[in-house]
Amino acid sequence: MDKRNDILRAAERLFYNNGFHATSTDHICSEANVSTRTLYRYFPSRESLTASVMEQRKNRFFSALYPAEHVEAIDQLFRELKRWMDENGAQGCFFVKAWAEYAEHDMTLAALALDYRYMLRHYIAACINHSHGVNREALINVIWILFEGASTTALLTGSQAALDAGHAAALLMKKSGEAQ
Repeated sequence: MDKRNDILRAAERLFYNNGFHATSTDHICSEANVSTRTLYRYFPSRESLTASVMEQRKNRFFSALYPAEHVEAIDQLFRELKRWMDENGAQGCFFVKAWAEYAEHDMTLAALALDYRYMLRHYIAACINHSHGVNREALINVIWILFEGASTTALLTGSQAALDAGHAAALLMKKSGEAQ
């Protein structure tokens, strides 16, 4: 199992830093210190490796979040985004990169990339309780946009963008709660 995880970690890092199509299988094997045969024993195709990397990354991110009903769930979402960028780089969203490379070439992988976006939107919606009334849908959209914008802004300003966006989200949530 360690070899499998070594392959996944190496592929994720290389895909994020170099691009999915620009990363060769040989480079992944070299980084993971495994043979091509070992890679294909765990992942019978390049597509299965890419899908596994996306699934693992998505699961790791969401497992670090608070349950949606937790009072600090949205704050934690932005803190986790900052931590994630500090540890993995602030070079844009991994899943946007995946979608951009696969949208016209592999609908299954493109759909997996979009699945993360849908899960994120669903999580944010679950975090915003019904006490926000008529403003609820607008608040969900704005918080989602703040999260997405922080990922892009971090390309220029670094991971602090996540905390700045989180602060804006907190202010909006407070204001929305007061408007009731």
